[in-house]
Amino acid sequence: MENNPKVISAIKEYCLNHPGAYEARPFGEYPICYKVMGKIFAQFNAEEKFYKLTLKCEPEKANLYRQLYPNIIVRGYHCPPVQQPYWNTINLDVFFDMDMLYQMIDEAYDAVIHKFSKKAKSQLLNLSELEFKDTDGNDPDFAMLCGRLDQTLDELVGGRFQRSQYEQYNKRDSIHDVIVVYRNGEPIACGSFKMYDEDHAELKRIYVEASIRKVGLGAELVRRLEAKAKIKGYRWCILETGKPLEAAHRMYQKAGYKMIPNYGQYANMPDSICMERKI
Repeated sequence: MENNPKVISAIKEYCLNHPGAYEARPFGEYPICYKVMGKIFAQFNAEEKFYKLTLKCEPEKANLYRQLYPNIIVRGYHCPPVQQPYWNTINLDVFFDMDMLYQMIDEAYDAVIHKFSKKAKSQLLNLSELEFKDTDGNDPDFAMLCGRLDQTLDELVGGRFQRSQYEQYNKRDSIHDVIVVYRNGEPIACGSFKMYDEDHAELKRIYVEASIRKVGLGAELVRRLEAKAKIKGYRWCILETGKPLEAAHRMYQKAGYKMIPNYGQYANMPDSICMERKI
């Protein structure tokens, strides 16, 4: 297969067209990984000297492909030995069948979601009906959702938190990485991060409307924000939340966040909880 921009673009587009799929780069610039609900189903190396695609695969079918395409499809390259039976690496310099490649990508995606629990599959079904848009702090839909978030926080914890002291740290003009989520064209959720220092991205303004809660959208926003932050070179994500927001605490803890001493501007705010996760 000729290593050219059209083929590379076609592979990327096909991977991202799967329900709930998004791009991540957890290992550096390459491979480009494609995930669904935090799980990798494809790893794409589009380098001139290493032009390969590694795909999740059921062991029996993985062996079949290796037999059909000896020395072209091999056990998962760079995968730990225990994982190699579940991954195939295709040498794209000598593999020319795009239809077969698309079939293997489909099977990789299916192999991942087949392992999901019933709850996760149900969440994926709901998430697949949503549109995720990358934008910035100037986006009017993001501004509207931030207003709803502030109104919700005022209703929940306004008196105890003396909320005005937090406003200076939530200015949208300092936020350059934003995700807005749409359902049937209507904005219903958002999340963002901004630079705290060279190693830390600070998650900000994560909000999901009540009508769409309990389908895992908050956790999905966190996963996608982490992926974007990793691509930009950050090593950690940090965040601040309020002590009374127990549902938020549970979500972040389930996502792997751990409490840390209050950082920076939150050091002397007793109603704040700060958390971090290595990404």
